[in-house]
Amino acid sequence: MVALCLNSLNVRRFRSSAFFGIALTVVWAVVGCGGSSDAPTTAAGPGTSEQPAAQPASEQPSTTNAATASSKQRRRDEVWVDENGQKWFGNIPMDVFFDDPYTVASNQTPLAGAGNAMAATGNPAVVPGDAPLVAQTKSEPMSEPAPGTPAVAEPATSAAPSVGDGWDSLITAAQIDEEVKSIRNFLAENLQSVGNYNSSMLMLPPRAATMAMLAGVAMDHPEAVSWKEDAKYIRDLAKKMNASTLQRGPKDQKRLLELSDAITDTLNRSKPAGLEEPPETDSFSDTAEMRLLMNRMEDAEKKLKTEAGNEGTMKSKKDMVLLEASLLGVMARTITLSGYGYEDDDEFKGYAKEILNACQTIKSSAEAGDFATYEGALTKISQSCSNCHMKYRSE
Repeated sequence: MVALCLNSLNVRRFRSSAFFGIALTVVWAVVGCGGSSDAPTTAAGPGTSEQPAAQPASEQPSTTNAATASSKQRRRDEVWVDENGQKWFGNIPMDVFFDDPYTVASNQTPLAGAGNAMAATGNPAVVPGDAPLVAQTKSEPMSEPAPGTPAVAEPATSAAPSVGDGWDSLITAAQIDEEVKSIRNFLAENLQSVGNYNSSMLMLPPRAATMAMLAGVAMDHPEAVSWKEDAKYIRDLAKKMNASTLQRGPKDQKRLLELSDAITDTLNRSKPAGLEEPPETDSFSDTAEMRLLMNRMEDAEKKLKTEAGNEGTMKSKKDMVLLEASLLGVMARTITLSGYGYEDDDEFKGYAKEILNACQTIKSSAEAGDFATYEGALTKISQSCSNCHMKYRSE
C-alpha cells in the first residue's frame, strides 16, 4: 500500500479510463493513504491536530515491487508482470483494484462520519482528488436532531385566493353595472337599422344572456346598483330577446329594438308603463341559456389572452382584466346552479371550480403586477375548458 501512496499523484492521469478511475476512487476512499486497512480510524477532537504513530520498521511494507516497477519506464496503460509474478498496470500494482469496481462504486452509502462533515460544512465530505466517499456497506440510521436545535422552516407557499359563497366574492356591483351598460350600448348601436342588425345578429344572443344573468346576480348581490329594484325587469326583458331563434330581416330587428329601448329606459330609472311582471319562479337557467353563457366565457378568455397577453398590456388594461376575469368566474359558478343539469355532477363542477379559482388568481396577480402568475392562471383556464369539452361535448 506504500506503493499506492507513493504513486498517488499518478492517479489523476488515469481519469480518462472510466473503469480504473472508479476503482482507484473506491480504493482511496476505503483504504486511505498510510496505515493498515484493518487499523481503526480515530477522529481528532475539535481544535486538536493528531499525528498518526509511526509504524515500526519491521512492520513497514517492502518497497521491492515499487523499485522494480520504476526500474523501467512503462506506458501508463501497459499491463505487465514483473519477475516476482506481480501484475502491474503501468506503474500501479493490479492487486489494488477490486474485481468488480463498478459494483463497489455504485454503493453510495456514506462512510461513518461523513454525515457529520456534511452537517458542519454544508457539503458532502470528499477525499483528496475529489473522489466521493462511497465504500461503507452498512448505513447508519439517521439520528434525531440534538435538543435545542432549531427546526428548519418549510418554504412558504402562496395561499390561493379565497372564494366565498356570496356573489360579492366574485364580482363587484360596479362591475355588474359597467358590463350591463356596455351591453345596452352595444344593443342600441346594432339595432338601429336592419343592416346593422343583420351584421351583428350572431353576437346579440350571448350579450342578452349575459345581461339576464348579471341582472339576476344584482338581485342577490349585497351591494346595490342604481337599478337594483328594477333588476327583475331587466332580466325579463333580456330573457325575451332570446325567446326564439333570430332571423335576418326587419321582423326580429324591430322586436329586439323595442326590448332594447325598454331596457335603456329602465336602467335610466324611467321604467316604461305596462311592463309585464316577471315570473317569480324564474331562475338563472330560465333566463340565461348555458350555451350562450359559455360563448361569453370563451370571449372573455380570448380577450384576456389577446388584449392583455404581455406584462405591459396586463398592467395598462388592469381594469379590463379585472372585469373579464370577474365575469368569467361568475359564469363558471352560474352554470353549476340548479336547472342547468350539472348540479349533481361532481366532475363538471370540479372543472368549473378550477376555472373560478384561476379567475381569482388572475385578479390577484393583475393587482400585484405579477405577469408570470397571471399567465399561468390563463393556461389553467384553457386546460380546464379543454378537458371539460372533451368529456362533455363528446357525450
